[in-house]
Amino acid sequence: MGPVYEEFELTESAYRHGYDDGDVAELLRGRHLIFRSRRGRQFGYEFLGRNDAGEYLLVVGRMVQSDGRKMLRVFHIDRMPDADRKRFEKQTS
Repeated sequence: MGPVYEEFELTESAYRHGYDDGDVAELLRGRHLIFRSRRGRQFGYEFLGRNDAGEYLLVVGRMVQSDGRKMLRVFHIDRMPDADRKRFEKQTS
């Protein structure tokens, strides 16, 4: 089971590669994989999935408390590396 959160927000750095809130929402509504970040526990979670345009995306974020609610703070969105794309396709097909 993945992290439980009530909403998400993107940091300024998340917009660096041209993706936005809509892309993250589309990924989270569709089939996706969630796992602890390979960069260490303090980095949170990595999400692998696709947006409605069919792009394979990697989203990285961490859980934070904001006004008493759990929120996913997304700080990175980019195209999925080839190895992750193969992993995603294998596990979701």
